[in-house]
Parts: sequence; structure tokens; C-alpha cells
Amino acid sequence: MLRRLLTAVVIPAVLACALSAQADTFPSRSLRIVLPIGPGSSGDTVARYLAERLGNALGQAVVVENRPGADALVAVQSVLNAPADGYSVLLLTPSMVAGPLMNKAALYDAQRDLRPLTMIYRASAVLVTAANSKYASLADILADARAAPGVVSMANYGNTYRVGGILLGQQANLKFNHVNYKGFSQVSGDVIGGVVDCALVDGSAALPLVQAGKLRALASTARARLADLPSVPTLRESGLPDYDLYVWVGLAVRSQTLDAVSQRLERELIKIMATPDFRAFVARLGSAEVMAFTGPQAANEIARETERYRKAIGNIDMGQH
Repeated sequence: MLRRLLTAVVIPAVLACALSAQADTFPSRSLRIVLPIGPGSSGDTVARYLAERLGNALGQAVVVENRPGADALVAVQSVLNAPADGYSVLLLTPSMVAGPLMNKAALYDAQRDLRPLTMIYRASAVLVTAANSKYASLADILADARAAPGVVSMANYGNTYRVGGILLGQQANLKFNHVNYKGFSQVSGDVIGGVVDCALVDGSAALPLVQAGKLRALASTARARLADLPSVPTLRESGLPDYDLYVWVGLAVRSQTLDAVSQRLERELIKIMATPDFRAFVARLGSAEVMAFTGPQAANEIARETERYRKAIGNIDMGQH
């Protein structure tokens, strides 16, 4: 009886001390930020900016790992399979909200399995084609897609752009041939090379290629014209008043991570994002706006986004695309 009583008292106390020590010494080694996207996107650029400065603040290296593939599942599983100790951080994207709604085999739930640290920024997407394409305007490509359903090809990478492309076709009463890729660099290369006709992509990543004369922007998903692309119409002003697509990027750890560890990471990230240098950095991306949400604010936003995507996906037949 006494032995059982001592066990009931001592073991929890030892565990509590161990967890407290873990939080007190965090971080004692390098961290990693796992990205579901490849190099070249605005999310990759911002993650590398934050990794360098977070490492300086914590006194430990923060390494960026690009793990695109399987609609973000590769990156998500890499973090969920790691210990819940704060040393593995996931770059959050809308694909992680949409993925489990589109694919029950995903076997994860962003709200259940992940603890948001922050939402960093949100950005608009742009519909692009090759600079030498026969499509000079949005009207041109929509006319072709209506005349030949399923022939005009649209590249996408990740669930967000896939859903966005399908909704574009649905609202315009036409059908594209949707082609899935792993990341922006592969998509942009094939659009420029004429392998695919168009793509709905990260506006910040596409902007340099548009300015360099390699891509032509046909429309943006923003609510107002982008300052860096003033001649490019929005989809809303082009006859699709209900179209709404933006991409946000955040950071998260496993949901079981200690409060003290999560809060330390959150505090350091919020400090970095509050600097004029960071805001100027994001402004240079072209189509992005800083969010700098706290962890609880980010969790609330993800809950709202989950319902938004649930409604959007419920209105389309994914099996037909």
C-alpha cells in the first residue's frame, strides 16, 4: 500500500521536474522549420528570413528543410513523427486545412494535431501564362476553355491552388484540365516553356518573373488591383464577383508541445515580425500583407479557414478534377 502511494506521488513529481527542466533549457540544440513547399516561393523566402533571426534570438541554429509532396502530407508527417519538444516547427499553409477535407487518407487534423505559433502573412494569387502565349487577357483564356472543355491546362501546386483553380472554372462555368505539381519552380518552368497553358500561383513568387518578361499576369485574386501590377485586373472585376482566394503562411508545432516551449517560440517570432525590417521585407514581396498573429489568434483563424474550405470543397466534386 505504501509502495503504491509513494509511486503515485513520486512519479508525477519526477515527470513534472523533467518537463520543467526541458522547458528551462530550451533550446539546447538546433531547430528545424519544415516546409511543405519547394524553394522559390514567398513562403520559402520568408521562412529563411525568420529562421536566421530566430536562430540569433535563441542562440541556436534554425535549419530550413524543404519537404514538398503529397499535398503537404510529407512535411506534416515529418513534424508529427518527431518528438513534441519544439525542435521541429512546421510551416503552416491552407493546404493543411484543405488536405484532410479533400483526402480522408491524410490521417491528420490541423486543429487537433498542431499548435499554431503565429500566422505570418497572407498573399494574393495570380493567374499567369507564358509571356509569349497566345492568351493576351483573361477573356482570351476563358473563351478557349469554354469552347473546348477540359483542354486548356492549368497547373497548380498544393490543395489551395487546386481548389482555387477548380472554383475559378466552376464560377466561370467552364472546365480546365488541372495538372498537379510539387512546387512553384516546377510550375513556373512549365508555364514559361509552354508545357501547360496557365497556372494559378503565389503572386509574390510570380512577380519577379512577370517583371522580367517571362510570365504574363492575366488576373489576380486580390480584392483590389495589386500596386505592383496595376494593369492586371482582379477576378472580381472580371465577372467573378464572388471569387475569393488568398494564401496565408504560419508556423506551428505539435499540439502536445509544452506551453513554456511554445510560448518562447511565439514570443521570439512576434518580436521579429514587429520590426520595421521585417515589414519592409514582406512589402517587397509585392502581394503580401503582414499578419503577425499570436498563437491563439492563429488558432481562431485556422478554425475559420477550416469552415471556409469545408464549404468551398462541399460545393465541388473533387473526383471530377
